[in-house]
Amino acid sequence: MSELITTVIENRSAYVEAVQLTMIASILSILLALVLGLIIALLHSSPIKIVRLFTRTYISFFRGTPLLLQLLILYVGLTGFVQLSGMQALIFGLGLHFAAYISEAFRAAINSVDQGQVEASVALGIPRAKRFKDIIFPQALSRAIPPVSNSVIDIIKSTSLGSVIAVQELTYVSDQIAATTYLVMPLLLFSASIYWILSTLIQAGQHRLERRYAIR
Repeated sequence: MSELITTVIENRSAYVEAVQLTMIASILSILLALVLGLIIALLHSSPIKIVRLFTRTYISFFRGTPLLLQLLILYVGLTGFVQLSGMQALIFGLGLHFAAYISEAFRAAINSVDQGQVEASVALGIPRAKRFKDIIFPQALSRAIPPVSNSVIDIIKSTSLGSVIAVQELTYVSDQIAATTYLVMPLLLFSASIYWILSTLIQAGQHRLERRYAIR
């Protein structure tokens, strides 16, 4: 235990930078996934057939193929067209992948809103945009918080895959330090505890949001 503490203290600057990089990748990926997920959820009910086909294909592909493979395609497979850094590939990869899951969460939440309210708002002549903003979205948001929060936690944990494409995030740094100190299991457990803390903070935020936006 004392050897682990000494090693972490000696490499504290590397760990601080790794955690910062992990947080930056997580936040940017989460923002991309939320925005893109909501857009896809709205396009899924488009009256245009080709748009609906695109959203279904998008969701099917990103949910039906491994995340690691998607990251490798972005990092290595696109080199003939565009060169992405490891960090860029990680952010875009996580954002695109989890947007598929978040879009389904938003779509299910939107469809769960009582159709009687929607029909009543139509009868009252409320514009479509205002109807969505004031009636549908607030209720859908409350129902979408739990599944979306799960995806947010998965994004944070999945940043560890960045170690495969040379992103010096938490898992990568722990692996490099373990290779020289031979404290493999202790350092892996130390990294796991940091991911656990970050996930626990998200869960606490989720509970607060659920109470705030609870449908009364």
